[in-house]
Amino acid sequence: TAEGMCRLAAEALGIDVMDVLPASTGVIGPSLPLAPIAAAMPALAAALSETGSSEAAEAIMTTDTKVKTIAVEFDIDGTTCHIGGICKGSGMIHPNMGTMLCFITTDCAVSSEMIRKALLFNVKRTFNRVTVDGDTSTNDMCTVLANGMAGNAEITAEGPAYEAFCEALQSVMQ
Repeated sequence: TAEGMCRLAAEALGIDVMDVLPASTGVIGPSLPLAPIAAAMPALAAALSETGSSEAAEAIMTTDTKVKTIAVEFDIDGTTCHIGGICKGSGMIHPNMGTMLCFITTDCAVSSEMIRKALLFNVKRTFNRVTVDGDTSTNDMCTVLANGMAGNAEITAEGPAYEAFCEALQSVMQ
């Protein structure tokens, strides 16, 4: 089902299926029927917009009681960069389940190795210190996507630029 949803999204958006990141919440175990998702995909794809973060944050809430969203600005060698995120995390339908989904985007140019390093460092200091009911979910996930559109020199190693990125990422994750 997850692979099918990724194929449907890729087709609707005209992108490679490997560029689609699946995420899921809900009762763990039962498979979702693909037909309703396929029927809704054209409208979902058409509704995407550069200003749709609030709608996306609300759409992932499930049992959350409030929207979780934040964005910050930071400076890399005189270039203003932005990083923002949406997240959901709350108790699930059944006891002893909690699913945390987090989607972070930035216009900062940063290598995948440095994103990974910053994410792993910060997840230990933020999300891995939070518990809803003492358990983790098979579906817990956090992703950081960078498009480099801020125009800064790409961060490829530790140093002042990496530290600024890492600090901004922690602010969003915290």
